[in-house]
Amino acid sequence: QMAAAAAVVLADMFGEDYAMTDHCHEGRTEFNGAPREFENFFEMTEENGLSRIPLGVHFRIDVDAGLELGYEILGKVLNLPW
Repeated sequence: QMAAAAAVVLADMFGEDYAMTDHCHEGRTEFNGAPREFENFFEMTEENGLSRIPLGVHFRIDVDAGLELGYEILGKVLNLPW
């Protein structure tokens, strides 16, 4: 999953315990547009993946495998001797 790969890169840049608040849906009226708080990039990524299940885009096994692959692959990329 691309979001998992992005989480690995962002955690490498800002630290694994970088907490954040997402304001991008603030003020939306068609759903609860309250700001979302996350303790780290991985928490945000996992919620992003799980949000695809009720939409019918993915099954849980797809989300779990995508997260695992994204974390593993980008972890290896970051360890390459640049």
